[in-house]
Amino acid sequence: MKPQTFIFIGRSGSGKGTQLELFKKYLSNKYKDVTIKQIIMGEIFRAFFKESGFVQSIAHDVTMNQGKFQPNFLTDALFVRSAIDIVDEDSILFFDGYPRNIDQLGIIEELLKYIKREEPVIINIEVSRENVKNRMLSRGRRDDNESAIESRLNEYDKFIIPMLEVLKSDSFFKYFEIDGEGSIDEIHTNLVKKLNL
Repeated sequence: MKPQTFIFIGRSGSGKGTQLELFKKYLSNKYKDVTIKQIIMGEIFRAFFKESGFVQSIAHDVTMNQGKFQPNFLTDALFVRSAIDIVDEDSILFFDGYPRNIDQLGIIEELLKYIKREEPVIINIEVSRENVKNRMLSRGRRDDNESAIESRLNEYDKFIIPMLEVLKSDSFFKYFEIDGEGSIDEIHTNLVKKLNL
């Protein structure tokens, strides 16, 4: 399998993390010789929040208590540092949680062109706002109180939906929308079928 890049997008609670893991496993089983590398911004931020520091404490509050996206300067800095550490010419790359707005889309496009990655695949797991809200309330995570959830969903609508509109008309990316309303297995099967890998 030639080196490929997959960027997962979806609302909080859409199940994109689960689908990313299933898809990784599928590719590992089908193409035994591939190396898979990933940048999961949620994991990077959780590690950042555990560090002691003034900016870290502000960032923790912004995500956990306010349910807002982090500002570009911080997200970009953490993303670019991680990307420089992992990108190479022959691995399969997975990105989750970046880009989250039109400016960040420009940065990841610039990065991918710089490392000569062609036709990166966008996988948008589409689930209604109401359904993801119910999922998040039922999973009972500490940062899943109703006001933080509403705030996260509003941030998605404000920043990511306009970015998706730009993405759909950008010929550099291959865009796939996956219905995320079914069972985990149904969504995975549909994803594999659509991507035809």
